[in-house]
Amino acid sequence: MPIDYLQRIMSIPPAADSGLERELRPILEEHPGQSGFALLQHGPAALLARAVLADLAAMSVDVQYYIYEEDLSGVLLTQRLLDAADRGVRVRVLLDDNNLRGSDFALKLLAHHANIEIRVFNPYRTRARWFRPIELVLNFERLQRRMHNKVFAVDGVTGIFGGRNVGDNYFGAHRDANFSDFDVFVAGPLIEEACSSFEAYWGHRLAVPVEEFTEEEVTEEEFEQGRRRLQERLGAVEDLEERYDRARAQLIGMMEDPEETLTFAAAEFVADPPEKLDPAYVQESPVLKRLLALWDEAEREVLIESAYFVPSRKASKFIRQQAREGAETRLLTNSLAANDVLPVHAGYVKHRRRLLKAGIGLYEFRHRHAQTGEEDIPLAGKSSDASLHAKVAVFDRRVTWVGSFNLDQRSAELNTELGIAIHSDQLAGEAAAMIERDLEPDRSWRLGLEPRLSAGLGIVWYGLRDGRMIRLTEEPDATRLQRLAVNLLKLVPGLDRLL
Repeated sequence: MPIDYLQRIMSIPPAADSGLERELRPILEEHPGQSGFALLQHGPAALLARAVLADLAAMSVDVQYYIYEEDLSGVLLTQRLLDAADRGVRVRVLLDDNNLRGSDFALKLLAHHANIEIRVFNPYRTRARWFRPIELVLNFERLQRRMHNKVFAVDGVTGIFGGRNVGDNYFGAHRDANFSDFDVFVAGPLIEEACSSFEAYWGHRLAVPVEEFTEEEVTEEEFEQGRRRLQERLGAVEDLEERYDRARAQLIGMMEDPEETLTFAAAEFVADPPEKLDPAYVQESPVLKRLLALWDEAEREVLIESAYFVPSRKASKFIRQQAREGAETRLLTNSLAANDVLPVHAGYVKHRRRLLKAGIGLYEFRHRHAQTGEEDIPLAGKSSDASLHAKVAVFDRRVTWVGSFNLDQRSAELNTELGIAIHSDQLAGEAAAMIERDLEPDRSWRLGLEPRLSAGLGIVWYGLRDGRMIRLTEEPDATRLQRLAVNLLKLVPGLDRLL
């Protein structure tokens, strides 16, 4: 272990007790072996929950993400992490390199703080962005594999997990288009397992300190200038502090009365090992294995939201077989118009007809629908354009699954992922209600099969438009160019495995 790393850890003032741990300890002792959970479906609330947790941290904040944007949401969270570090909190940030858009120097600037460390996972060796496509081709087997995990853990006792990355469109704050997503707030012993997973990634050889990417030195003046720029950007957001203080008070109230605000239940944390990014790794994904086991145990009902749904032939057969054996299955993914990755839709459409013939209720998320009424939350966007980004399932209204895992071959074979299985009838009922709201005809299209004179059974879409139910016979709201692109992409051999 490098000497400078030891020195930085030793320089952090020890916290004798965490306020979060102290508040939660009595109620956790009343629920031995269980953790407390609260669902976070609305984006702005999920952003504020992260920011407030950082604000309440006393000992540590561990952050692990696939994407961390430098927009207002990223700036807000970064500012709170800086504030936490100023109080002596140890802040560690682990980011996948695939989507880093800022400079290495900007990351090194933030890591200049004595209590902040930043590492980049599975990095490109050449730091010039223009050269990345070339390096990807030259080192495809390693660089196509990415760390897709999403962890936000505070003081080893609370955290937030789910499908969201850090960025305006993940938190409903983008002006053009936003993602509909799903997180869960967790308090209790499950966090220890998440922190153990984080440590495995943090200490892995593919986790490279950002300081190694540039020899350019950071001065104290440059660090302070960067801090001021963050504050200036946040100062331009109207009424941010007032609304943030209100959210902070609500979360503190939840901590002070967790019996009323949290659902306590037994749960499982499952994560892929970082070794999965090694091209020589051939074992089955632990996350996929546990998800399929839970699905196989379902007897009555399966509700699924999967933004990117591209099953292998084996997985597609499994899903159809489960539906035929009696578990009513309803599955929601993106429509063509809502899908932000056209090749994914091209891989998915190959399975639609067989899924419908097996009796599966298949739904496609609409790219435009009504607002959710969160105008009072800072940074909230005004766009009604949306894409589904959630990865959540409910089995028999007894088990809720939330995580980063998409039902596609990339999550199964190439990316590292994580998932949480919560064994609670109450929470499963809440999650099922959220999913069923997304299945309503003003938010999603319901697919069906109808006889066609010239082509046998054809796919039709049913939904609500202008207050009345309509029936369509081609991909709703999609352009001719989108339809043409999908039809061409369907012909590309082997594409499914890369999606």
